[in-house]
Amino acid sequence: MSRRWRIRAYGACAALVVIGAACALLVNGLTGQVLLIGFEMAGMGGALILVFFEVGVSEDQERERDKR
Repeated sequence: MSRRWRIRAYGACAALVVIGAACALLVNGLTGQVLLIGFEMAGMGGALILVFFEVGVSEDQERERDKR
């Protein structure tokens, strides 16, 4: 996974969290809260999935090194 790809992926997750916070501030009532929850869950969930992906890739690389 290249550094550029990693920055874009985590940046997109961070942007979703920021968008959720902005929606909570700018949109009144239940709609703002629903948008906050949705965007924040998508951003944080995406970041968690990326962390698991990176752990899996590093384990695969370690297994490959051990094979050699």
